[in-house]
Amino acid sequence: MAPIWNSSGRFDAAARNWDDNPRRMDLARLIFETLERNVPLSSDWRVLEIGCGTGLVSRPLAEKTASLLAVDTSREMLRMLEEKISAAGPGNVETVEGDISSVRREHEPGVPFNLVFSAMTFHHIVDPRLAVRQAHALLAEGGWLAIADLDKEDGCFHDDSNQEVHHGFERKSFETMLREEGFREISFSTAASVTKINRAGKERIYTVFLAVSRKQ
Repeated sequence: MAPIWNSSGRFDAAARNWDDNPRRMDLARLIFETLERNVPLSSDWRVLEIGCGTGLVSRPLAEKTASLLAVDTSREMLRMLEEKISAAGPGNVETVEGDISSVRREHEPGVPFNLVFSAMTFHHIVDPRLAVRQAHALLAEGGWLAIADLDKEDGCFHDDSNQEVHHGFERKSFETMLREEGFREISFSTAASVTKINRAGKERIYTVFLAVSRKQ
């Protein structure tokens, strides 16, 4: 399995007001725009999103593809996404409570995904390499893996010092991991820059990359 560190309860409690943060909304928009520029999304694609949250990227992504399986460990985050879908669509989104290992157990054999996508989730995953390996197993030959996450940071991005996370990732090391797990055509783009007062009380700029690669 590729479990996350953080209890889903943390995200359950935050779910109802998650979309009230303008910076979070802007970040999701910028990540999706960068994804569109770097991956040739197709209306016949089956997509898997790991760590979908309230669906800030899920819904626009689903509108560009045939179907989207939205996975998250937080039941309340999924509930928010389901409410949005019920009210305004799109109707081609299915939700699963769990992680990528849950998909491997429940996924229909012989029907691989064309894209596995994740935004701001990998720094919460204990073993990112295992998650990448599992994504590889779920993709069609030539399928795309797109991961948006923090560049290596000073350890103060998250407000809670007790929150166990990776403090971002070095792009070169991340590229090496992708290559070793069977991905090629690897590229990195800077999707966004986040300016915030960190928990040390200092204003810092944190960058978010989008790593795109293909199964070969």
